[in-house]
Amino acid sequence: MSQPERTPEIASGALVAALSEPGPARQQAWSMLVARYSHRMYAVARSFHVDEGTAEDLVQTAWLRLLERRDQLRDSDAVGAWLCTIVRNEARRVVTRRREIPSVLGLENSPDGRDPVESGLIRDERSRALRSAFVQLGEECQRLLRLLLVEPAMSYDEIAAAVGRPRGSLGPTRRRCLDSLRTHLPPSFGP
Repeated sequence: MSQPERTPEIASGALVAALSEPGPARQQAWSMLVARYSHRMYAVARSFHVDEGTAEDLVQTAWLRLLERRDQLRDSDAVGAWLCTIVRNEARRVVTRRREIPSVLGLENSPDGRDPVESGLIRDERSRALRSAFVQLGEECQRLLRLLLVEPAMSYDEIAAAVGRPRGSLGPTRRRCLDSLRTHLPPSFGP
């Protein structure tokens, strides 16, 4: 019984080099690289316990870095490991930033001269009302507001890149999100 003839696998370095060529060779090289490494890249992203959308963003970021920096690769045959390293580094950055996102949206504890128990109860009630209003917002508003409150503060360019929006749209979007948040708060929710 004869074995089917196997086509030799094209070296990753040759595929990376073909990305610089015009025409169908570039498209074919790109498709082969994506087919060869995407599964591993997703596995690395998901190992950080991120949601599917974030994993997709991390993988897309790595592919973008390849397009931007393929000339800087020391060993283009090791592009798979390089792509997975980009995903790993980006995932660590995302996970670290998420830990820094305030859980109560910046609700400050300010002494107001009240009984500590009463102050605590009021603070807890305000926190619950704010969290309840926040979860009623769409995912896009939640993500934008979280990113705007990260410490240390992110630049508008970083936030724009993270949410995939033009920098100039962040202010109006932020205003709409905050207006929407206010509509979900109880009327008794004061400053």
